[in-house]
Amino acid sequence: MRVPPGAWMQPRQARAVVPAPDETRFVPDEVLFELAPNADADTVLRRYGATVIARQRFELAGVTIIRAKLEAGRDLRAVLTQMGDDDSIAGAQPNFLFDLQQQAAQPSGSATGPSTASSDARSQSTLPTLRLSDPTPAARAPVTTRRVLPPQYVVAKLHLPEAHKLAQGRGVRVALIDSGVDMEHPELRGSVIGYLDAVDGLATPHAHGTSMAAAIAAHGELEGMAPAVRILVGRAFGGPQSASANGKSFQIMTALDWVVQQRAKVVNLSFAGPQDRLLSKALVGARERGVIVVAAAGNGGPKSPPLYPGADPNVIAVTATDAEDQLFPEANRGAYVAVAAPGVDVLTAEPGGRYAFTSGTSIAAAHVTGLIALLAEKQPDLDLAGARKFLAESAVDLGAKGRDPLFGAGRVDAQAAVARVLPVATAQP
Repeated sequence: MRVPPGAWMQPRQARAVVPAPDETRFVPDEVLFELAPNADADTVLRRYGATVIARQRFELAGVTIIRAKLEAGRDLRAVLTQMGDDDSIAGAQPNFLFDLQQQAAQPSGSATGPSTASSDARSQSTLPTLRLSDPTPAARAPVTTRRVLPPQYVVAKLHLPEAHKLAQGRGVRVALIDSGVDMEHPELRGSVIGYLDAVDGLATPHAHGTSMAAAIAAHGELEGMAPAVRILVGRAFGGPQSASANGKSFQIMTALDWVVQQRAKVVNLSFAGPQDRLLSKALVGARERGVIVVAAAGNGGPKSPPLYPGADPNVIAVTATDAEDQLFPEANRGAYVAVAAPGVDVLTAEPGGRYAFTSGTSIAAAHVTGLIALLAEKQPDLDLAGARKFLAESAVDLGAKGRDPLFGAGRVDAQAAVARVLPVATAQP
């Protein structure tokens, strides 16, 4: 369905998104806007003291957006307020920022596995946890040898060997909108079939993107959720390998449009940030095209407001649990949480052929993305509603009986979920 110009910002008083005074997650000297029909771009740019950085059509959102840089001294909030009353503008908003935060690696000197201490104590142990995506920084814990890898509790917890007898994700394309991926890692060789760099063209491998890809598709010494899938990487987050990475609305939209054009069936969004109307419109477009989007619920903690895109109704939001099915303490809570998946002390890959333990709703979301790929192998016309239904009906109920704001419908079970999509055998006489 084609979206008419300006539909993402109507009625008139909502034409421009002006961030709240305490909102700082945006590029301060950039504005994204759509022209009204017959409006002249040069005239509008002069009016607001702006120059074009890029102009691009976004098919999922159904809009053509101008990304412009404001001249020195221009206040973005003031510009957006003025644009809200400008009949030449169909819609305007900041170029919002979404973060993948992590600290520099801290060598462990051990490859035996994470501490079994409580969550609070574990954060101070000699083997710190790698916490990926989401809004709280944490440390990476590299495992320096491939020959002494600890067992993956995820494999038994989700009944992966049994699930993989039924499906492995063959014929399914899964996309990551993330930081860079190490395509030459032994766990990922042959898995990545397409790569768009929407950041700087360097395609730099990064711990976060590599970890998410391995959780989904590892097929070496690790057992990923869907080892036979093909991966599309939309790099929308940039930053040094050992530091945090951030992505902007425009880059994320570019990557999302591309992976859908490349026929991705499932898209993983393991990042968190503010509500973004343009991104929300694109997610509607993805859903209408039969694409299933999975997002991290966020690591803001129990008192955090909703984080996006996890809180968007057009995604499946995933929270994180540990080996004992206890909730990750830093996970967001809320009615938008759909399901839980392992996301504490998970062994996964990082660039350079290395391995690391990770924690957070990012890795939990990647596990569910891989699981949905298994479902899609058996039911190619699976949509968002169907995936949500199969996951909920097969989940292991945790916490309060029934659906709750901590665990959603419960912790996913790969074998049970795949079994639900298989045709019912007809009894033979």
